[in-house]
Amino acid sequence: MKLPKSVFVFSTLFILAFSSLHAGKYFILCEGNFGQANASLWSIDESLQNIEGPLIWNASSNPLGDVGQSLTLHDHTLYVVMNGSHEVRIIDLESDETHSGDIEIPESSPRFMAVHSESGLGYISSWGLGGLLVVNLENHAIVDTISLGALPEEILIVENEMFVSVPMRSDWSASNKILRIDLSGNTPEVTHTYDVIDGPGAMAMIGDQLYVSSIYYNDAWETFSGTSRIDISDHSVTTLDHGFYTNYTADINIIDGVAYRTFGNSIVPVNEDLSLNSARAIGNISGIYSHSVANNNILIGSSDFVAPDLVSILSLDGQEIASFNVGALPSQIVYYSPDIVSADETIEVPSTFSLGNNYPNPFNPSTSIPFSLEFSGDVRLSIYDIKGRIVANLIEDHLIGGEHISNWDGTNARGEAVSSGIYHAILYSNSQSSSIKLNLIK
Repeated sequence: MKLPKSVFVFSTLFILAFSSLHAGKYFILCEGNFGQANASLWSIDESLQNIEGPLIWNASSNPLGDVGQSLTLHDHTLYVVMNGSHEVRIIDLESDETHSGDIEIPESSPRFMAVHSESGLGYISSWGLGGLLVVNLENHAIVDTISLGALPEEILIVENEMFVSVPMRSDWSASNKILRIDLSGNTPEVTHTYDVIDGPGAMAMIGDQLYVSSIYYNDAWETFSGTSRIDISDHSVTTLDHGFYTNYTADINIIDGVAYRTFGNSIVPVNEDLSLNSARAIGNISGIYSHSVANNNILIGSSDFVAPDLVSILSLDGQEIASFNVGALPSQIVYYSPDIVSADETIEVPSTFSLGNNYPNPFNPSTSIPFSLEFSGDVRLSIYDIKGRIVANLIEDHLIGGEHISNWDGTNARGEAVSSGIYHAILYSNSQSSSIKLNLIK
């Protein structure tokens, strides 16, 4: 039965309105210049067409505050940690980004916040108090303090375990500790302390491997950096010092099952031996200040320490999609969707082994091939022609379980462009295989 045109138009408008209602946003926190109370918060719509900001900000009566340190997303709420203002701003994302209150923690110099979903408690690292503040997220009251006798930095919570990087001791001398804290009981308990390279900060987890980036200084205040990896199953630690370092920060994130960290003007993958694979570096952006991975995009904040600064949005293969001017020192970016209530919920391990449809298809000259691995293992992803002859091996590597994406540029193993036609991509791992058809059109 053919529908009336009016019904089709109404249905289309309803779908568009519903999609718009559930569209996500990227929130960008700009640190601002120390002591100037010019931190700022911005949002970019999911289509990467529009930017709004500064949000929750009025220069004369209600500035966002001094030194916007970090963002934490939980239960449709955005927590904005303000280091210099000694408070955490609370933004209700279900009510049009309404500023719904503050957690006032005087002289605490808060740094980072993470949420333990099972208990409903938030943990905030505090340099002023030399430990962690514990917050009841129902009423936003401080309910406890965990003294560490040092200056804790970033916090990563995985199920019932919390990892805390400690770059400095209480006397501001260099520290090299990662603390592992059990949250399953009534009282948090430090179960392991790991020695890594001095100045640990950002952390990222792949399976049971915890990657840590470090920044430290010599007596002349020259900057150096390194990367460490902790096997949390056997407690072994591997480290590699990368030497002299020119960046101000050293973020580390997971892209397609590989740890990438800031180094120079790029985001660089970390090899198995912790060396940096410059041949696969993403981006070439001067003044990188931060990078985040959200909603299958890489978001890089760059700065010359004076507003306006720049946020560049790249695809996972490094192609620039969009860029926007923001405030001074873009320090952290998170993605929010009404369908995702916590940042933790964006990290899922698929329950099945599968090879997804490539996109675009048909394609010219390149296409992306998504796949899911239920378990870690040796993986081979190969391209064959219609006669069953191998054209190229895209992946021959050991990968962790999870979501991955590979790209084929329409060339064979010798780097030569192949002709138009139908090809097959076949994924092999753990005695399983899956295949799809690819249509190359020139």
